[in-house]
Amino acid sequence: MSLLTIVIKNLLHRPTRSLLTVVGISVGIAAVVALTGLARGFQTSWEDAYRARGTDLIVARVTSRDPLPTPFSSKIGDTLRALPGVTAAGGVLADLMSIEDSPTVLVGGWETNTFLWKHLRLDQGRLPAAEHEKVILLGAITAEVLNKKVGDTAQIDTERFTVCGIYTSDALSENGSIVMPLGSLQDLTSRDNMVNFVNMKLDPTLGPEGVRQLRETIARTLPGFRSFDASQVSQANIAVQISKAMSLGTSLIAVAVGAVGVMNTMLMSVFERMHEIGVLLAIGWRRRRIVTMILLESMLLSLIGGVTGIAMGLASLRVLEWTPILRGRIAPDASPLVLLLALVVSVALGMLGGLYPAWVGARMSPSTGLRHE
Repeated sequence: MSLLTIVIKNLLHRPTRSLLTVVGISVGIAAVVALTGLARGFQTSWEDAYRARGTDLIVARVTSRDPLPTPFSSKIGDTLRALPGVTAAGGVLADLMSIEDSPTVLVGGWETNTFLWKHLRLDQGRLPAAEHEKVILLGAITAEVLNKKVGDTAQIDTERFTVCGIYTSDALSENGSIVMPLGSLQDLTSRDNMVNFVNMKLDPTLGPEGVRQLRETIARTLPGFRSFDASQVSQANIAVQISKAMSLGTSLIAVAVGAVGVMNTMLMSVFERMHEIGVLLAIGWRRRRIVTMILLESMLLSLIGGVTGIAMGLASLRVLEWTPILRGRIAPDASPLVLLLALVVSVALGMLGGLYPAWVGARMSPSTGLRHE
């Protein structure tokens, strides 16, 4: 009889305990996959929005811990347009706002007649014609959630706006957002001539060194402001960082609970099988083989739990993706690397949880085991 066959028979001999251990590990791994996928999706949604617009650099004043940067004078955009290497710039004011009975929606005020609008694909209607026109464009998902069409009105805060268009974007977060002329959002929020981002397009001939010099020029010219590319802007966002920290913290707790569960199961198994282990030692099994047997049992339990947990985590992400609070805002990102990491964690968890029980079993003397019934 092979060692693996013995391992499987030992686990099947106590099906209820093995099943409960697998369930505990599965829940922990599912939490790792789901939370990591949400955190990565949150970060990716920010990056995709800037890439879809063709933004090369974003300038903002990061002076607080708010999810959105502190507003500043829109005249900064004129200063940035005058810098060498900058081909276009557009000011953006963004805010999280309540729209009728829907969950909070990201509302963006975009400077008209800038490159910011060019990537939007109009499904219906038109783009705004003036900076202070009281109209809004709805992302396709937002229009579906609000059940609005072109010509309808929607109440934002205390004012009503006419829907002038419905659009589709390559960035999922924009499909779940609302866009209006910059001046209209400034009027609505009492932030005259204020923006919290300036999106810039650069001369493609600049090259990495030219971009670096431009960023240094921005830092010198505008003290207190920072420039980011699409990947960096999410790293500077406190909401993204909090979500990643919460994901890591919760995942560590889930993994620790799983390891304790595996250790408890294997320790009880060793105590119940002291006579069996004593017989194996008496007929010539090396202590190293006893350790290997117990570790294989714990790692096999964890591997099954890991595979099941990954499936549960992916299913949870699909359900969460369609909840009203996340739909159209975040596309959970459970990449193959995340899934592989979760599987490695589950196997490592089994090894960790089996070390002490394996040590207890291996240090037992044959006579002690044989006397135990």
